[in-house]
Amino acid sequence: MSIARLLFLIAVSCVPLSFASAQNPFENPKNLTVLPKDISPERLRDIMRGFTFATGERCSYCHVRVEDEKGAHMDFESDDKETKAVTREMMKMVGSINQNIRSLDRGADHHFTRVMCTTCHRGQANPMLIEQVMDEQIADGGTAAAKAKYNELKDKYYGKGTFDFSGFTMAEYANSLLEENKFDAALDMAMFSREIAPGDSYTHTMVGNVYMKEKKYADAIKAYEAALAISPDEGSLKRQIDVAKKAMAGQ
Repeated sequence: MSIARLLFLIAVSCVPLSFASAQNPFENPKNLTVLPKDISPERLRDIMRGFTFATGERCSYCHVRVEDEKGAHMDFESDDKETKAVTREMMKMVGSINQNIRSLDRGADHHFTRVMCTTCHRGQANPMLIEQVMDEQIADGGTAAAKAKYNELKDKYYGKGTFDFSGFTMAEYANSLLEENKFDAALDMAMFSREIAPGDSYTHTMVGNVYMKEKKYADAIKAYEAALAISPDEGSLKRQIDVAKKAMAGQ
């Protein structure tokens, strides 16, 4: 979803649906427990827009939508939704983080980073790393499901900063599977990382590392040589090739 579309949705979805009783939902807000009670309508609107941009959700994610004699409209005062309570706690957490960051003495030339909702959420209500998504998919449907989900997310989110779609990250994920001795899954995901980023020497190296664990030394050598062709000055690759050749000779 484009940013323009997202901002249009927040503008539309936060306005009561009953035109007969329509009014600015940001005027005279009630039941504010974290935000200042004298907040201006403009500032409140900007904050709500920021929530929508950060999470990819509309007003109804936190606020109750009701239908009564006034028609269909949002009950902004209601605390019935758990997501609203969670959001309040998250707002407190962000405020605390920013306050603590400011207390660090980093010198006069240091520019402090301001943490915002989008710092972590990046367009997701439940912010996850691509590796966590892959874990879930492999647990439910194996590496085929994981790769399909990766491609689905890439089509939807690429260029938005929501997930890291680099070949390096997927190669590192394959390495985590290798450390858990999940050799088949590690090899499949390492090959997938190589498919994603064939010009990244590390993706080839990771394929070689899995083959080494499986004692498939000839395949490991091919993978390492492919990595070396991309990064000819990488001395560690030459050493890995030598180790693989010695291991193959000793079989």
